[in-house]
Amino acid sequence: MQFSIEVTPKTDVSELPQAVREVSITYLPGADYRDVVAQAVRLRQRGFDPIAHIPARTIRDRAHLSAYLDALRTEAHIRQVLIIGGSPDRPVGPFSSTLDLLETGLFGGLRIGVAGHPEGMPVLSAQECDRILALKNRYARDTGTDMFVMTQWSLDVATIHAWLDRIEPFNTLPIYLGIPGPTSPTTLLKFAKLCGVKTSLLGLKQQSSRLGKLLTVQTPDYLVDGLSDGPNGPVSDHRIHHFHIYTFGGVARSRDWLTTRLSQEAIPA
Repeated sequence: MQFSIEVTPKTDVSELPQAVREVSITYLPGADYRDVVAQAVRLRQRGFDPIAHIPARTIRDRAHLSAYLDALRTEAHIRQVLIIGGSPDRPVGPFSSTLDLLETGLFGGLRIGVAGHPEGMPVLSAQECDRILALKNRYARDTGTDMFVMTQWSLDVATIHAWLDRIEPFNTLPIYLGIPGPTSPTTLLKFAKLCGVKTSLLGLKQQSSRLGKLLTVQTPDYLVDGLSDGPNGPVSDHRIHHFHIYTFGGVARSRDWLTTRLSQEAIPA
Protein backbone atom coordinates (compact mmCIF):
# COMPACT_ATOMS: atom_id res chain seq x y z
CA MET A 1 0.00 0.00 0.00
CA GLN A 2 1.46 3.36 -1.02
CA PHE A 3 0.66 6.88 0.17
CA SER A 4 1.47 10.35 -1.09
CA ILE A 5 0.58 13.66 0.58
CA GLU A 6 -0.24 17.29 -0.25
CA VAL A 7 1.31 20.39 1.34
CA THR A 8 1.24 24.15 0.80
CA PRO A 9 4.33 26.25 0.06
CA LYS A 10 4.31 27.34 3.73
CA THR A 11 4.02 23.86 5.31
CA ASP A 12 6.81 22.85 7.68
CA VAL A 13 8.11 19.84 5.76
CA SER A 14 10.14 18.64 8.75
CA GLU A 15 6.82 17.22 10.03
CA LEU A 16 6.22 15.03 6.98
CA PRO A 17 6.07 11.26 7.45
CA GLN A 18 9.12 9.47 6.08
CA ALA A 19 6.79 6.71 4.84
CA VAL A 20 5.78 8.89 1.88
CA ARG A 21 8.08 9.74 -1.01
CA GLU A 22 5.87 11.84 -3.29
CA VAL A 23 4.63 15.20 -2.01
CA SER A 24 2.43 17.54 -4.05
CA ILE A 25 2.64 21.31 -3.54
CA THR A 26 -0.38 23.58 -3.99
CA TYR A 27 -0.24 26.76 -6.08
CA LEU A 28 -3.23 28.90 -5.12
CA PRO A 29 -4.54 31.95 -7.00
CA GLY A 30 -2.52 35.06 -6.16
CA ALA A 31 0.49 33.08 -4.93
CA ASP A 32 4.05 33.52 -6.21
CA TYR A 33 5.38 30.54 -8.15
CA ARG A 34 8.78 31.09 -6.55
CA ASP A 35 7.29 30.02 -3.20
CA VAL A 36 6.28 26.72 -4.80
CA VAL A 37 9.78 26.31 -6.22
CA ALA A 38 11.36 27.04 -2.82
CA GLN A 39 9.17 24.40 -1.17
CA ALA A 40 10.10 21.92 -3.90
CA VAL A 41 13.78 22.60 -3.18
CA ARG A 42 13.27 21.95 0.55
CA LEU A 43 11.44 18.70 -0.19
CA ARG A 44 14.15 17.53 -2.58
CA GLN A 45 16.82 18.30 0.01
CA ARG A 46 14.97 16.09 2.50
CA GLY A 47 14.80 13.20 0.06
CA PHE A 48 11.18 13.59 -1.07
CA ASP A 49 9.94 13.61 -4.67
CA PRO A 50 8.03 16.91 -5.10
CA ILE A 51 5.05 17.24 -7.43
CA ALA A 52 4.43 20.92 -8.18
CA HIS A 53 0.90 22.05 -9.03
CA ILE A 54 0.47 24.04 -12.22
CA PRO A 55 -3.03 25.60 -12.36
CA ALA A 56 -3.95 26.64 -15.89
CA ARG A 57 -6.16 29.57 -14.97
CA THR A 58 -3.46 31.09 -12.72
CA ILE A 59 -0.75 31.16 -15.42
CA ARG A 60 -0.45 34.65 -16.94
CA ASP A 61 1.17 33.74 -20.25
CA ARG A 62 3.65 31.41 -21.93
CA ALA A 63 6.62 33.31 -20.47
CA HIS A 64 5.21 32.86 -16.94
CA LEU A 65 4.77 29.12 -17.51
CA SER A 66 8.24 28.77 -19.04
CA ALA A 67 9.91 30.63 -16.15
CA TYR A 68 8.07 28.50 -13.59
CA LEU A 69 9.02 25.23 -15.27
CA ASP A 70 12.64 26.34 -15.78
CA ALA A 71 12.95 27.17 -12.07
CA LEU A 72 11.42 23.84 -11.05
CA ARG A 73 13.82 21.97 -13.30
CA THR A 74 17.04 23.83 -12.51
CA GLU A 75 16.55 24.58 -8.80
CA ALA A 76 14.47 21.65 -7.55
CA HIS A 77 15.42 19.07 -10.20
CA ILE A 78 11.74 18.23 -10.37
CA ARG A 79 10.66 15.20 -12.39
CA GLN A 80 6.87 15.43 -12.16
CA VAL A 81 4.09 18.02 -11.99
CA LEU A 82 0.32 18.09 -11.47
CA ILE A 83 -1.55 20.11 -14.10
CA ILE A 84 -5.01 21.27 -13.03
CA GLY A 85 -7.58 23.76 -14.24
CA GLY A 86 -7.41 25.62 -10.95
CA SER A 87 -9.82 28.24 -9.69
CA PRO A 88 -13.16 28.31 -11.55
CA ASP A 89 -12.83 32.09 -11.80
CA ARG A 90 -11.93 33.75 -15.08
CA PRO A 91 -8.41 32.81 -16.28
CA VAL A 92 -5.77 35.50 -15.78
CA GLY A 93 -4.15 34.51 -19.08
CA PRO A 94 -4.71 32.44 -22.24
CA PHE A 95 -4.94 29.05 -20.50
CA SER A 96 -8.26 27.73 -19.21
CA SER A 97 -7.67 23.98 -19.07
CA THR A 98 -5.01 21.34 -18.60
CA LEU A 99 -5.16 20.51 -22.30
CA ASP A 100 -4.30 24.14 -23.10
CA LEU A 101 -1.14 23.79 -21.03
CA LEU A 102 -0.20 20.43 -22.52
CA GLU A 103 -0.45 21.85 -26.02
CA THR A 104 2.34 24.36 -25.25
CA GLY A 105 4.89 21.55 -25.58
CA LEU A 106 6.82 22.84 -22.55
CA PHE A 107 6.47 19.69 -20.41
CA GLY A 108 8.91 17.43 -22.22
CA GLY A 109 10.65 14.90 -19.99
CA LEU A 110 8.29 15.38 -17.07
CA ARG A 111 5.85 12.89 -15.62
CA ILE A 112 2.47 14.64 -15.64
CA GLY A 113 -0.42 14.29 -13.23
CA VAL A 114 -3.95 15.32 -14.18
CA ALA A 115 -7.08 15.68 -12.09
CA GLY A 116 -9.76 13.06 -11.52
CA HIS A 117 -13.20 13.77 -10.06
CA PRO A 118 -15.06 10.82 -8.48
CA GLU A 119 -17.75 13.26 -7.28
CA GLY A 120 -17.81 15.49 -10.33
CA MET A 121 -17.28 19.27 -10.28
CA PRO A 122 -19.55 22.20 -9.39
CA VAL A 123 -19.37 23.55 -12.96
CA LEU A 124 -19.25 20.25 -14.89
CA SER A 125 -21.36 17.10 -14.90
CA ALA A 126 -19.87 13.72 -14.06
CA GLN A 127 -20.22 12.75 -17.72
CA GLU A 128 -18.26 15.81 -18.86
CA CYS A 129 -15.54 15.13 -16.28
CA ASP A 130 -15.24 11.59 -17.61
CA ARG A 131 -15.09 12.84 -21.21
CA ILE A 132 -12.23 15.20 -20.35
CA LEU A 133 -10.36 12.43 -18.52
CA ALA A 134 -10.75 10.24 -21.61
CA LEU A 135 -9.16 13.02 -23.70
CA LYS A 136 -6.21 13.13 -21.31
CA ASN A 137 -5.84 9.36 -21.66
CA ARG A 138 -5.82 9.79 -25.43
CA TYR A 139 -3.16 12.50 -25.15
CA ALA A 140 -0.96 10.18 -23.05
CA ARG A 141 -1.42 7.36 -25.56
CA ASP A 142 -0.85 9.48 -28.66
CA THR A 143 2.23 11.30 -27.34
CA GLY A 144 3.77 8.58 -25.18
CA THR A 145 3.67 10.91 -22.16
CA ASP A 146 4.04 9.32 -18.71
CA MET A 147 0.87 10.44 -16.92
CA PHE A 148 -1.15 9.67 -13.80
CA VAL A 149 -4.46 10.76 -12.25
CA MET A 150 -4.63 12.49 -8.87
CA THR A 151 -8.22 12.74 -7.66
CA GLN A 152 -10.22 15.11 -5.52
CA TRP A 153 -10.89 13.71 -2.07
CA SER A 154 -14.01 11.73 -1.29
CA LEU A 155 -15.57 10.19 1.81
CA ASP A 156 -17.83 7.71 0.07
CA VAL A 157 -16.54 4.24 -0.85
CA ALA A 158 -19.52 3.44 -3.07
CA THR A 159 -19.05 6.65 -5.06
CA ILE A 160 -15.36 5.87 -5.56
CA HIS A 161 -16.11 2.34 -6.76
CA ALA A 162 -18.80 3.65 -9.13
CA TRP A 163 -16.34 6.16 -10.61
CA LEU A 164 -13.64 3.51 -11.02
CA ASP A 165 -16.16 1.26 -12.79
CA ARG A 166 -17.26 4.13 -15.03
CA ILE A 167 -13.79 5.11 -16.24
CA GLU A 168 -12.41 1.57 -16.48
CA PRO A 169 -13.28 1.14 -20.19
CA PHE A 170 -10.90 3.97 -21.18
CA ASN A 171 -8.56 4.78 -18.29
CA THR A 172 -5.06 3.29 -18.39
CA LEU A 173 -3.38 5.86 -16.11
CA PRO A 174 -2.30 5.10 -12.51
CA ILE A 175 -4.69 6.58 -9.95
CA TYR A 176 -3.67 8.47 -6.83
CA LEU A 177 -6.94 8.41 -4.90
CA GLY A 178 -7.59 11.44 -2.72
CA ILE A 179 -8.54 10.92 0.93
CA PRO A 180 -8.66 13.48 3.76
CA GLY A 181 -6.22 13.02 6.61
CA PRO A 182 -7.55 12.94 10.19
CA THR A 183 -9.60 16.03 10.97
CA SER A 184 -12.92 17.06 12.46
CA PRO A 185 -16.16 16.64 10.50
CA THR A 186 -16.77 20.38 10.87
CA THR A 187 -13.49 21.09 9.06
CA LEU A 188 -14.42 18.55 6.40
CA LEU A 189 -17.75 20.32 5.94
CA LYS A 190 -15.93 23.57 5.24
CA PHE A 191 -13.59 22.02 2.69
CA ALA A 192 -16.38 19.96 1.10
CA LYS A 193 -18.21 23.20 0.31
CA LEU A 194 -15.04 24.75 -1.12
CA CYS A 195 -14.02 21.70 -3.16
CA GLY A 196 -17.45 20.80 -4.53
CA VAL A 197 -17.49 17.18 -3.38
CA LYS A 198 -21.27 16.88 -3.49
CA THR A 199 -21.80 13.33 -2.21
CA SER A 200 -19.39 13.80 0.68
CA LEU A 201 -20.97 17.16 1.56
CA LEU A 202 -24.45 15.61 1.69
CA GLY A 203 -23.21 12.78 3.90
CA LEU A 204 -21.51 15.21 6.30
CA LYS A 205 -24.65 17.35 6.53
CA GLN A 206 -26.75 14.28 7.35
CA GLN A 207 -24.21 13.20 9.95
CA SER A 208 -24.22 16.67 11.47
CA SER A 209 -28.01 16.75 11.72
CA ARG A 210 -28.02 13.37 13.49
CA LEU A 211 -25.21 14.07 15.93
CA GLY A 212 -25.40 17.80 16.50
CA LYS A 213 -22.17 19.74 16.83
CA LEU A 214 -19.29 17.59 15.57
CA LEU A 215 -16.04 17.80 17.50
CA THR A 216 -14.56 14.33 17.09
CA VAL A 217 -11.63 13.57 14.81
CA GLN A 218 -12.49 11.47 11.79
CA THR A 219 -9.75 9.28 10.30
CA PRO A 220 -9.67 7.83 6.76
CA ASP A 221 -9.25 4.23 7.94
CA TYR A 222 -12.73 3.24 6.79
CA LEU A 223 -11.92 4.51 3.29
CA VAL A 224 -8.64 2.62 3.06
CA ASP A 225 -10.27 -0.50 4.53
CA GLY A 226 -13.27 -0.17 2.23
CA LEU A 227 -10.98 -0.22 -0.79
CA SER A 228 -8.67 -2.92 0.56
CA ASP A 229 -8.65 -6.68 0.93
CA GLY A 230 -9.52 -7.15 4.58
CA PRO A 231 -9.21 -4.70 7.46
CA ASN A 232 -5.49 -4.04 6.99
CA GLY A 233 -4.61 -5.90 3.82
CA PRO A 234 -3.05 -4.68 0.59
CA VAL A 235 -5.11 -2.65 -1.83
CA SER A 236 -7.16 -5.20 -3.72
CA ASP A 237 -8.54 -2.81 -6.33
CA HIS A 238 -5.71 -2.77 -8.87
CA ARG A 239 -7.06 0.49 -10.24
CA ILE A 240 -5.75 2.41 -7.19
CA HIS A 241 -2.01 3.08 -7.27
CA HIS A 242 -1.69 5.40 -4.23
CA PHE A 243 -3.83 6.92 -1.53
CA HIS A 244 -3.17 10.67 -1.68
CA ILE A 245 -3.63 12.44 1.67
CA TYR A 246 -5.09 15.96 1.92
CA THR A 247 -3.91 17.39 5.25
CA PHE A 248 -6.89 19.50 6.28
CA GLY A 249 -6.28 18.62 9.93
CA GLY A 250 -2.57 19.44 9.77
CA VAL A 251 0.50 17.57 8.62
CA ALA A 252 1.46 16.31 12.10
CA ARG A 253 -1.93 14.67 12.62
CA SER A 254 -1.76 12.96 9.20
CA ARG A 255 1.82 11.87 9.91
CA ASP A 256 0.87 10.30 13.23
CA TRP A 257 -2.13 8.51 11.70
CA LEU A 258 -0.08 7.14 8.79
CA THR A 259 2.77 6.02 11.06
CA THR A 260 0.33 4.11 13.27
CA ARG A 261 -1.52 2.67 10.29
CA LEU A 262 1.61 1.34 8.61
CA SER A 263 3.06 -0.04 11.84
CA GLN A 264 -0.14 -2.03 12.43
CA GLU A 265 0.00 -3.42 8.90
CA ALA A 266 3.57 -4.56 9.48
CA ILE A 267 2.53 -6.77 12.43
CA PRO A 268 1.94 -10.38 11.22
CA ALA A 269 -1.62 -11.67 11.68
